[in-house]
Amino acid sequence: MPVAESRPETHPDFELESEHLSQTVSAMIRQIEFWEDRDRQMGADLETSIILGDQAEEFAAMLSPHVHQPFFGSLKVRVAGREQTLYVGKHGFRDVKGPYSVVSWDSEVGSLFYSDALGWTPRRGSAGVIKRRRQLDVHSKKLLRVTDLYDDEHGGDTGGREEVLLRRLQEDSTAGMRDVVETLQPEQNAAMRAPAGTPVIIQGAAGSGKTTIGFHRLTWMTNPDRGVHRARPEACMVLMPNRVLAAYAARILPELGIERVVVTTPEAWATGLLGLEKLEVTDRTLSLLLTDRDNTRRALAWRKAKLLGDARMLDVVRTHLWGKFNAGLAGQSIRESIEVRGREPVVLHFPETELAAMLRDVFAADPLAGYRAGMRRAIETEALSRLNVPEGEEAGVLRQLSAPLTTFLGRVFASTTPITEARRLLGSADALAASSLLTDREIQLLLTDPLSGIPTPRRANADVTELPVMLAVQAFTGGIGRLDGRTLEPFDHVVLDEAQDYSPLLYALLGRATRPGHITALGDLNQGMHGYKGPSSWEAVQAQLPGAQVLTLGRTYRSTRQITELGARIAATYNRAAAVQGVDRDGAEVQRYTAPADAPHGELPLIAQAVKDAQAAGHKNIAIVTRRGVDADRLAEALREFDTDAQPITTQEHRFRGGLVILPVNLAKGLEFSAAIVASANAQTYDESTEYERRLLYVSASRALHWLGLVSAGELHPLIA
Repeated sequence: MPVAESRPETHPDFELESEHLSQTVSAMIRQIEFWEDRDRQMGADLETSIILGDQAEEFAAMLSPHVHQPFFGSLKVRVAGREQTLYVGKHGFRDVKGPYSVVSWDSEVGSLFYSDALGWTPRRGSAGVIKRRRQLDVHSKKLLRVTDLYDDEHGGDTGGREEVLLRRLQEDSTAGMRDVVETLQPEQNAAMRAPAGTPVIIQGAAGSGKTTIGFHRLTWMTNPDRGVHRARPEACMVLMPNRVLAAYAARILPELGIERVVVTTPEAWATGLLGLEKLEVTDRTLSLLLTDRDNTRRALAWRKAKLLGDARMLDVVRTHLWGKFNAGLAGQSIRESIEVRGREPVVLHFPETELAAMLRDVFAADPLAGYRAGMRRAIETEALSRLNVPEGEEAGVLRQLSAPLTTFLGRVFASTTPITEARRLLGSADALAASSLLTDREIQLLLTDPLSGIPTPRRANADVTELPVMLAVQAFTGGIGRLDGRTLEPFDHVVLDEAQDYSPLLYALLGRATRPGHITALGDLNQGMHGYKGPSSWEAVQAQLPGAQVLTLGRTYRSTRQITELGARIAATYNRAAAVQGVDRDGAEVQRYTAPADAPHGELPLIAQAVKDAQAAGHKNIAIVTRRGVDADRLAEALREFDTDAQPITTQEHRFRGGLVILPVNLAKGLEFSAAIVASANAQTYDESTEYERRLLYVSASRALHWLGLVSAGELHPLIA
């Protein structure tokens, strides 16, 4: 079907929509001025007036940023025989004195703008029918374009949704995340609005928008419409794969209207929970995979890392602690004289047998705060009950119990720190065998050290593959979740980016730390660069998150047809997910730069030429992607001799701020650029026979939006030649 004309001089409703925009802006400004006038915010007394004034100022501050773009779309609907037009924006607005209201994109009504459905039945009121969907491009209070997406009077679907999408995808990249509120596609909208209270795994190829959709889902979860499932932003957490992306995400969430969300990495969250923020976390398995050519050693390291992250390790840890704490309980008892006001002192006695029964009950209850806190609470509760303590005297009795109880708990739970206990378990064949969950072969694998040739830091450190086991010890002994003051509570909602890199054990622990049904996992099994610590399938994750739905995003929006097809060719050699369809957006042909393998300066002149070609094509945010961090450092310095100054990003401390950068593939993952150049794109760098290497090549080649260059001194990799 022909696309509805969107140029202002030809769309028949342009002037009408422009006038409506002007009046909406005026209504918003009037409302903001009313809120900011503290003399109008009067209550019955001074204190009430101050509270009302502060609330009004907060409302004004929330609405003010949206005056320049009050809405981006509209819906003409028919309800109970009457037609009305609803305008959709990023922030809801109610015009109390006129017809210039705006519904928020994340409301139930706002969802109708994105879906293909033509009718709906609200929770209250009559059923309605969609008569027209319209996109309105607004910038700085000015209407730029009107595009009809669906018009019942002119044949239905106009093709305008695809037109708007392609127009937006043609835009250059920035150092921030693409804003998709205005162009959410139906499948993205459905994933974002999956039922609240249900764990969701969003599988999507590179460029499918899964990370952005996850952030928008978190915003959606904070809407009052979610009822009992509504999430408080300050009680939510977003886990990003590295600090580069965490800093990147922390800038985005406030733009979506939610602030105070904890944005961090799994490693930083884990060390913070352990109280070991200065602990250096290494990934020696990744170092081995990136540098060692011994396939036997690499396979051994991979298998051990996978086993460390196996969900069975949760019960291996639990069984180990059960044995340890029961051994610590042997010969222990509590005997203390307790005074209650108005009574004679009473000797409170808990013999070993009673304490052992309590410990068994605590293990069965599996409290969020951990066994130590659970045991303390159990003894305190039993003491208050046995003594029949009046409510007003409870605090005094608990103070008398505090010292002997602390001494007892110290004896039973002594020397059980997460790091030492995890390593004690992993170094003992008997401890590993106690649960009967591991085979003899698996126990021997855990006792081997295939990473012995990889150096460790001199300071206190832990390997990333050990952290989930350490967290399991912490969860059972000291608890796991969100600290609110001194109280441990579950997170309201957790979003996991690069979810294919989280072990089943880590999923089990995050499930304990979060309200049931409130995890959103975003990942792509085809991009599993860290598969040694990730699940083998989404079914392994579903086993740890009961009721979890897997939703697949079938389209990729990032790259042109030429770049998407090249990435698909690489992924087809190991693809385990559904086939991915790219948006039919034509672009420049993939550029290939080669020179003889013995060329005097290797590939340096080729990279410099590729940068100049990308810049000549109008691209500003350009990435040179290397195989390793040391390659990025080396190239950044060498390229200066060829008049090419690229900012190196080689550690997680660096931040991506746009421009020309050079970074290794593991840090490029999750980022997108207007143009990308893959350095050393050959079989010597990316071993064709190894699936892991082909995954790395896929990630490298899928970072570009519009322009991709492949560089090699010698022949290009067979998959991209």
